Parts: sequence; structure tokens; C-alpha cells
Amino acid sequence: MHRAFEYRLYPNRVQHAQLLSCLAESRRIYNEMLEMVKAHHGETGKFLSRYDLTYWFKGSGGEYVPQSTVQTLADRLDKALKRFFHRRELGQKVGFPRFKSANRWHSIHLRQYGSGRDVFLNSETGRLHVPKKLGGRIKVKQHRPHEGTPKTALLVLRVDGRWYVLIVCDLGEAPEKRDGPAVGLDIGLKVFLADSEGETVENPRCYRRSQKKLRRAQRRLSRRKKGSKRHLKIARQRKDHAHKTARTYVDSYAVIAVEDLNVCGMVNNHHLAKSISDAGWSNFVSILDSKAESAGCRVYKVPPHFTSQRCSNCGEIVQKSLSIRTHDCSSCGYVEDRDVNAAKNILRAGARPSGLT
Repeated sequence: MHRAFEYRLYPNRVQHAQLLSCLAESRRIYNEMLEMVKAHHGETGKFLSRYDLTYWFKGSGGEYVPQSTVQTLADRLDKALKRFFHRRELGQKVGFPRFKSANRWHSIHLRQYGSGRDVFLNSETGRLHVPKKLGGRIKVKQHRPHEGTPKTALLVLRVDGRWYVLIVCDLGEAPEKRDGPAVGLDIGLKVFLADSEGETVENPRCYRRSQKKLRRAQRRLSRRKKGSKRHLKIARQRKDHAHKTARTYVDSYAVIAVEDLNVCGMVNNHHLAKSISDAGWSNFVSILDSKAESAGCRVYKVPPHFTSQRCSNCGEIVQKSLSIRTHDCSSCGYVEDRDVNAAKNILRAGARPSGLT
């Protein structure tokens, strides 16, 4: 089981320039690797492996990119190709790996962690040791100690222009799955989620709330650029809410059932796309999975079909539009909040693979 610990970096002007140069040069090398792969496939019908790419681009880092980072670029492209072939075999709609533009390239991968290797965090001096091409020793704020055995690290540039280091640590084997109560979660827009116990979590609507403030200051907004601190603050608010909500359910329940939503398909609805993106469903489920694994909790994803229409009391299908927020079964007379009724159906569907009754 692995976990990434994130810390803020404080490079000086020279180090900041070196990091930016490495970032730009590594993106150029990656694109050249992809171009070589496509050209080689066009000539021979075969794709180059990561070992081939490492051999052909040996020493291409120049004065900006460490050789170990060049190797990680070959690994990254190789993994992208493998994902492409795997999804194509499954019959999914997938595109070939694309060339990376500047706004889609934000990290520098340092493969080997340890003293005398690619990267090492010295807690006593408060410095991150990196190759000389990247600045040597960079000031870091370690607000909490990392856990487990550090394996690798990534230097990440956020949209506000600040640098962070993500240290990936091996925490060992995941804990055994524990026994305990189960709950079903229905994720929505009116409320962020409703559970099968009848509890609800309000939708924070981070972007919507900020948008109202932006609308009042339209002139200042027109002078702001995309990727400002304000946009980063919204993302952090959304992430913080997801972490706190997931922690509450992971600590309280041993089995959690959620809908396996096709968010990419749902955002094609232009009337709801902004609200769906603002809710951050995929991010929440991903965080829930991660916390559940480290806490010995089980998460089951169930098909979303008819979870809102089916009566959780008798199983009868009760058709209702999205505007109707109360489930009223004409067959058995059961009345419940629409989202809570759906959460109970999700729990019942998730109980089958888990063997619960």
C-alpha cells in the first residue's frame, strides 16, 4: 500500500529557473519519444519498449534534465501505451497517447529516494536534496513526518506558481478488512450525498459560491488570468470537503456501497455539467477508496440503474422525474426522501457481493 505525502518547496530564484527549465525540457523529450514511437510503428508495425526509448535517449537530458528523469519519461510513455492497448481490448473508446502541451505537464519525477540518490529529504536541515541540475538543496516545509518507507518523489508545479514535493511511501501490506456496520451512499446535486441511515451531507458548491463573488467584481475578474490563486483555492476547498466527508464514513462503517457513476458521460448534459463538475464526485470516490484501504474498510461500487426509481421497501418501480424529490410508492405506500430511498437500494445492491444480510 502506498501513500503520497505533500510538502511545500521554497526554491530561490536560481533554483526556480532550473526547475522550470527541467520541466520544459522533459516535456520536449517526452514529445520526441512519442514522435519516435509513432514513426517506428509506421515503418515496422511495432512499438518501441521503454528499454529501447531509454537507450535511444541516453544522455539527451543535457544541462537541465537528470538521466534518471529521462528514464522515468520512457516509463511514463510505456505505461500510457499499455493503458491504451488494455482499454482498446476491452472495447472502450480510447485515444492514442497525445503530445503534451505546457498546460498539461506539471511534474518532474525523481525515481530513487535515499541519501546519495536522486532525492532525499533531510528533516534536520529542512532541505530537499535533488540533483545539481535541479538546484541541489531546496528549502522545504515539512509540516508533518512521512510514514513508511519512501520510494520515489515528484516535484510538482501548481497553477499558482508554487512548487511542492510529493514523496511516495510504501506503508506495507494493507490492514485486514474489519467487520462492522454497512451503509449505502447516494451522491447527488441537491445534497452532496444521502446515506441509507437517513443522514445527508450538504453540497458545498465551492465554485458556485465563489462565482457569485466573482460576478460582483466583474472588472477585477476580467483582469485576472485563468490558473490564479482563486481557482486553486476552490480546488482545495472541494478536496478538503471530500477528505472530511470520506473520513467520517470510513471511521463509522466497515462496508460502504456507492454508485458506479459514469461521470464523463453525465457531464455531456450541458444543463448539469457545471454543477456535476463542481460537486467533484469522481474525486470523492477516489479519496474514499484510498482511505478505506488504509482503514480496512470495504467499498463496493454498484450499477446506478433504477436506484432512484425502485422502492426500497417493496421493490416496485416508481417512475419520477428529477424534479420530484420525494419517493411515494403507490404499491406499498412507503414514503421517503428520494436520495435516502436510493441510498437504501444502493446498500442492498452492495450487500450481495459482500455477503451481508
